[in-house]
Amino acid sequence: MEKEEGDETIRFVTDRMFGKLSTWLRVLGYDTVYAADLNDGSVQAVEDEDKALAAFAIVESRVLLTRDKGLVAAATKKGVQCLYIKTDEVMEQLKELLRYNVNLNLEPVPLRCSVCNASIRPVEESEEDMLKETSYVPTSMVGKWEFWICVRCGRIYWEGSHWRNMREMLRQLQ
Repeated sequence: MEKEEGDETIRFVTDRMFGKLSTWLRVLGYDTVYAADLNDGSVQAVEDEDKALAAFAIVESRVLLTRDKGLVAAATKKGVQCLYIKTDEVMEQLKELLRYNVNLNLEPVPLRCSVCNASIRPVEESEEDMLKETSYVPTSMVGKWEFWICVRCGRIYWEGSHWRNMREMLRQLQ
């Protein structure tokens, strides 16, 4: 399932069983849509959501990640590229993707918001005052570290100790 050089990076859609995996794939820079983020309240039954996920995967050219064997069977018949993930733990799920020969980048990259999947962009020097107004930003590092902001939800990111922790966890997958 490796992409050829010059191809767009692989994009995913995940079912409701993969909230944490969706977050991790976003941290790794992958455009990953989580099923719960697609549901606007109009989808009532599970089979309707399954059909919606399969249709979305086709229209958006995404790989569907699921733990639902029935969804894999139905979506595959419709031409959806699906990967069946067996495990519950997120690091094991990433290992499964590697075993499927998904050529995953295993380094956190500041490209996508881990919360809403939108793009993130560098915070400009002229915007640094807004960082000081945010309770979770280490204000002593403003002007010293690079910060990024989500273009949709405004979440702010930086390479702090949490990035080192993520890198260590990901190193263990290699």
